[in-house]
Amino acid sequence: MEGMMGRLQQQVKLTDGTTLAVTVTGVGLPIVFLNGFGGYQAIWTAQIQPLVALGGQTITFDYRGQGDSTGDCASNINDLADDLQQLLTNLHVQRPVLVGHSMGASLIWAFRHRYPDTAVRGWVSVDQSPQMVNDADWPYGFRGLTATNQKDFLQIKSRLHETLHGLDGGVLRVLGDAEARHPFNPADAQRLLLSHLADDWRPTVLAEQSPALMVSARQSPYYPLGYAEWCQKRNDHVRAVVIEDCGHDVMAEVPAAFNQTMRHFVQQVKQRT
Repeated sequence: MEGMMGRLQQQVKLTDGTTLAVTVTGVGLPIVFLNGFGGYQAIWTAQIQPLVALGGQTITFDYRGQGDSTGDCASNINDLADDLQQLLTNLHVQRPVLVGHSMGASLIWAFRHRYPDTAVRGWVSVDQSPQMVNDADWPYGFRGLTATNQKDFLQIKSRLHETLHGLDGGVLRVLGDAEARHPFNPADAQRLLLSHLADDWRPTVLAEQSPALMVSARQSPYYPLGYAEWCQKRNDHVRAVVIEDCGHDVMAEVPAAFNQTMRHFVQQVKQRT
């Protein structure tokens, strides 16, 4: 379906027969957006027009078994990394910028670990610690989550309010339509969630050689500040940015501030050969 700014909605078929619902908008530098756990591609609504106007080609999609995509939910993060690799190959995407929110950031790190020879111009993580579980040496995981209570994660999460002031109205309308069409059942993705909770991506982040931006929310209900700065101190390719007056869904709560941060990053990576 063609629309404004060269918007194309399509189904990308994977080798196992699963089809991913994909939306490609614009032409230029490919920017691939990766959703959080239980998320929908509609969460990126406020990023499309500004980044296309900047000369980007935005690519959003629903994970297998979620939203408008088919199949069962992925069993682990590596499954999603394999899907991402197939998606990039099928769409002939070269050297994209990857932007991941929440678990979508962990997907970036899984992809970078699993496919180190696939070149990227850079990546952006949005309010996601590289290790979810807190321990004696890591106080930057999900608030209240330890190795002994991972099975209670959804209960722990339910006690926290995800946003600070709620989502941007325009994003909320589009996201509400997507959720109404295909409600997400966390039980269907239980194995994927457990995979997400167990992984430690700190070595992958510290090994990154492409430009990397780690965006944290000042009022994040899920993660204390400090994990991005920890990574920045140990890898010169990583830059930490804190965005004010928002909770976990940074790009959908304060899209103007997030988009300005994205503009700076895109302009930086465009200069790379």
